[in-house]
Amino acid sequence: MIAIKPIKLTPKKISSLTATAIILITLIILIFLSLFLYKNFYQAITQTKEIMILREKVAIDAVNLEKFNLIMDKLAEKIRPSEAQEIISPFR
Repeated sequence: MIAIKPIKLTPKKISSLTATAIILITLIILIFLSLFLYKNFYQAITQTKEIMILREKVAIDAVNLEKFNLIMDKLAEKIRPSEAQEIISPFR
């Protein structure tokens, strides 16, 4: 059977363990704080910038589809070539 030696805690060991624990806890808190700030502030700001850019490209007013279809029909009618019914031949 292996005998386990009791750990001798001296004031120097206690202070170094405490300092190490405080540094480790501080680093963990800083990491969580950085993630929180990134998620809740930085990403929100970038999304707001994207929304502002997209608003400039998208029409703000709603389109009346009936009027749009009517205008497109009139345009198509205007562009459509008319049938020539009576062409006078210069060779007759």
